[in-house]
This record gives sequence, structure tokens and C-alpha cells, in this order.
Amino acid sequence: MKADQIKVGSTYSDQIMGLRRVLEIGAHLQTSGMLDDAVGVRYQVLMASKEPYVGSESSMELKSFASWAKAVVPEPDVQSHVLNIQAEKMAGKLTEPQRLFLLTFDGDLTEGDSIECTRKEFRAAMACRQKGIIGKMPDQLEPGEHYFDVSFTPFGLAVLAHTLGTPLF
Repeated sequence: MKADQIKVGSTYSDQIMGLRRVLEIGAHLQTSGMLDDAVGVRYQVLMASKEPYVGSESSMELKSFASWAKAVVPEPDVQSHVLNIQAEKMAGKLTEPQRLFLLTFDGDLTEGDSIECTRKEFRAAMACRQKGIIGKMPDQLEPGEHYFDVSFTPFGLAVLAHTLGTPLF
């Protein structure tokens, strides 16, 4: 992006794992290594590849920030964008049994849909529930019970979309 496209209050993405909201722009925002006449930008990290950075504030030269920023994320889309980035990260961390379990579902599921699973899928479903992908399912199956129902969380639907190769954004 160009430096003149960066605006206070807007949120930007590097289209990888980063998401930053601009808090302030000005020549008074000096950081080490900046030229004396350089304009700085102070921003809050909303998403980052390393979890400890999330929520922190930092400053850098405006032209460096503009070089990092690949796209503006409209305010109504920020939460969806964060969810999508988290889902992409989670999809990459699935074990093979969890991935295979998710591949048995269609990509047209919506929040609240209940899907029937077989007893042999119970362990993978439980592991997905522990990761926040499955929202509702029984805690255990009774002897002789061959089927159970699951429903996905909004996060789980985003993980499912990435697993199926159809990301939401």
C-alpha cells in the first residue's frame, strides 16, 4: 500500500497472519532507527503469528507500515477476519484422524445444524470439541449406542471451510 492510504482507526492485514489497527500517525512518533524527519505510526496488534504480540502496541515508520500492509480490512469484517486467521492456524494443526473426520462433512453446514456421526468417529469428535471446533456432542456413549449428533461452533465452521479448501475469506 501507499503511505497516504494508511488512516488512523483503520485496520490492515499483511494477508498472512497479521492484523493491525492504526491508533496514531505523526512525526512525533519516533522509534529507534527512524530518520529525524520520518513520520511514524502507532498501532495495536490484533493478530500475529506469535501469540504474545496480540494486544500489544508498537510504533514504526509509516512507510514501513505501508509496505507491510497489503489490504485494509473494513471494521465490520475485522472479527470475521480474526476468526478466519485463527481457523487457518487451527486447520494446519489438526491431527490426521481429526482432519479425516472433518473431511466427512459438507461445506454448506451452518451454525446450529446437527449432524449424525458413527460410534467410531467419537474419539476424533471429542478431540475436535477440545479444540473448540465441535460445540455440542455427548460426553460419552452408552453401550450399544451406535450414533451420536454433533454441531459445529462458528470457529469450527471456519476450520471446516479451511480443511475442505473453501476458506470464508
